[in-house]
Amino acid sequence: MHTLNSEEETKKLAKLLAQSLKPNDIVLLNGDLGVGKTFFCREIIKYFCGENTSIISPTFNLLQTYKASNFTIYHYDLYRLKSPEEIYELGFEEALLNGNLILIEWSEIIKHLLTPPLIEVNLEVLDNNKRLCSIITNHKENSQESSLIDFLQDSPLFDTKLDIQRDKSPTRKVKL
Repeated sequence: MHTLNSEEETKKLAKLLAQSLKPNDIVLLNGDLGVGKTFFCREIIKYFCGENTSIISPTFNLLQTYKASNFTIYHYDLYRLKSPEEIYELGFEEALLNGNLILIEWSEIIKHLLTPPLIEVNLEVLDNNKRLCSIITNHKENSQESSLIDFLQDSPLFDTKLDIQRDKSPTRKVKL
């Protein structure tokens, strides 16, 4: 887990994670209302689509899409979903099949429908507007997980080393 001391540090971490993402990745964002899930997604989208990209929260229509250079970013907000099956009405199968990047806020309702590999970003509010962040991946050993973790660990963007924990099970969970 890592403490994000400011909005600027949250931006840095989101952009750092974005640098390691590729088509077919699924990023799940979890945390209470107002913790910064949409803000985190916005920074990932800006990384791929440009700083001046107009980014609209998908809270009311549940899905926004953005065209990156060689794939589409599907940004879901599932807060208002009543049942997991509703995700299929939002083009989810198409998003999965066509080499896109998928960002899902409030993913708990459909998590059981998803298969690894997944990247989970968990955010929690601390005192004084600080955030506690953990990034968990369940990529298999010697896959993207290694490059993601090495990339995050070696980042010069933070003054302190990121605390990364590795699980040795066949499908490993790696926590930031």
